[in-house]
Amino acid sequence: MTAVRRLLAALGRSLSAAGWMWLGLAGVGPPPPPGPPPPGSPQPGPLRPPPEGHPERLCPEVPLTEAERALARDLARTAPRDGG
Repeated sequence: MTAVRRLLAALGRSLSAAGWMWLGLAGVGPPPPPGPPPPGSPQPGPLRPPPEGHPERLCPEVPLTEAERALARDLARTAPRDGG
């Protein structure tokens, strides 16, 4: 009878632990810090400005080029007028 009781107690503890994991409560606390990236993965480098001729502007105080002004005119013509 003692063996059956030990078996049932172990089974109860196992089911309880499985229930806690199922509810997501097994690891309560802050998440662990991220590990190092895997070998061979690309490393983030310094930010670079867009290449020449790219329409994205990084400095609003620099005047637009002729191509950028043409793009702005085209966008203004095709933009919806009702605000949405």
